[in-house]
Amino acid sequence: MQQEKTGTFRIDLSAYVEETLKRYLHTFPSEESRFSLLKTQLQNAENLGTRKNFNGHMTASAYLLSEGKCLMIHHIALDKRLAPGGHWEDGDGELFHTAQRELIEETGVQNVALHNWHKEHHGIPLDIDTHAIPYSEKKQEPAHFHHDFRFVFVLTGEQKLTLQREEVADFGRKTYDALPEDASSLLIKKKLLQIKELLKY
Repeated sequence: MQQEKTGTFRIDLSAYVEETLKRYLHTFPSEESRFSLLKTQLQNAENLGTRKNFNGHMTASAYLLSEGKCLMIHHIALDKRLAPGGHWEDGDGELFHTAQRELIEETGVQNVALHNWHKEHHGIPLDIDTHAIPYSEKKQEPAHFHHDFRFVFVLTGEQKLTLQREEVADFGRKTYDALPEDASSLLIKKKLLQIKELLKY
């Protein structure tokens, strides 16, 4: 990875995703069957960094943990309560930078750090999830898929939230076992509970 200037990184995104997926499956081998679409796109050398690739493209989410709870926002466009997150952008570099950037943009929090779990597991996300995004009449975008790399962050100081009102309606702090029950949340919920038990966050 090459850093060109402060806050800007250049990487071969496909090579990074492929290597990260390999390390992820070394840690979570039972999840192999979840990634058939992502693997096909990597094999076909598709551009995973452009949101105009409607086969699927890369996103990242940030699960901010504090005092036994996880920060969730109400996303206006999807009308769902989700972890802060969004699309990978050129210059983000590795996807944890995407997650951190989106967390800061959408909530205004500044003093956050990547959870030590990631450092102890070679930088892999806690979860990788491919999920469907519905057709958007407003954006005139067809239904497509997001390959979402999910990272855990912790606070490093006092915070005051300033929501990005054009995208975020409100926020709430949920206990790990009270996270949304949709299919894409089940594994991350289980893993967050494991982190809570092991590392007492």
